[in-house]
Amino acid sequence: MTGKKFVNILKWLWIAVTIAGAGFYFNANFNEISVYLSSVSLMRLGLGFLFLLIGKLLIADITRLSMKQINHNMTYLEALTITSVTQLGKYLPGGIWHFAGKFGVYKARGISVKKATQAMIWENSWLLSSAAVVGGFTLLITSKETVCSFLPFICVNNLTGTLAIIMPILWTSVMLIFEWFFFKKKRMCSTDFILTMTEQIPAWIFLGLSLWMVFPPSSVSFANILGAFSISWVAGYAAVFAPGGIGIRELLLTMLLGNYFSNFEVTAYATLHRVLWVIIEIILGAGTALLFGIPTGENGGKLPK
Repeated sequence: MTGKKFVNILKWLWIAVTIAGAGFYFNANFNEISVYLSSVSLMRLGLGFLFLLIGKLLIADITRLSMKQINHNMTYLEALTITSVTQLGKYLPGGIWHFAGKFGVYKARGISVKKATQAMIWENSWLLSSAAVVGGFTLLITSKETVCSFLPFICVNNLTGTLAIIMPILWTSVMLIFEWFFFKKKRMCSTDFILTMTEQIPAWIFLGLSLWMVFPPSSVSFANILGAFSISWVAGYAAVFAPGGIGIRELLLTMLLGNYFSNFEVTAYATLHRVLWVIIEIILGAGTALLFGIPTGENGGKLPK
């Protein structure tokens, strides 16, 4: 059996185990879970949906900026459409179809393999690093107990405050150095660099707000939710064997929020938020494709039929 076949089988097994496990869990604890879900008001769900949409719209601009980095012009609507349509591929068994789909669109637009690869590495480096920094910084500042439970040596040496100060500085420095070497000493202009940072940080804040709205009011601080969500998103995104990070994100949320809620509660609310997440992605994917088409041809035009 080749390595590729083994990985594909592993991904199918992960989907089957996740679905079976979730079904068994919810069937065994339906009464308790339904009580938790009934405590969430429709107004908070509506706000969660709105915040989630705003976060997704902000994140989509990273695609436009990645194209600008390789000297390829792309409008925001094109970037939103390409990102929204191709991201639906991550729910297919395989975990990498959203990458393959976006790469295919870039190739259809006449972008070389090297440039397309550079753009996708740049884009995902910003996504993963910004989420990790927002989550890590927030947990270090507001959730010392959680940090200590996972990394006790940090608390023993009283390094939480120092790391919180160093982390944003280190992130900025690393991204500047990364771009300098990755693009052969061609660094993006300072305006675009600042724009990338000032879009990514509020994007994670809005996405964190969307999860916070799903939890009952006054049950936990927003900072706790933001830190846990951002870190769990990174883990889910990096776990390519789990389509859409399903199961991984929810598992880590349960671990990171274990000091504030029972496993039942976190699982119920995280699942509800996952439902909102999938609905938003379907709406954005189908909506942008219907309204704007998929700009796949060179210079942004559609491919001939």
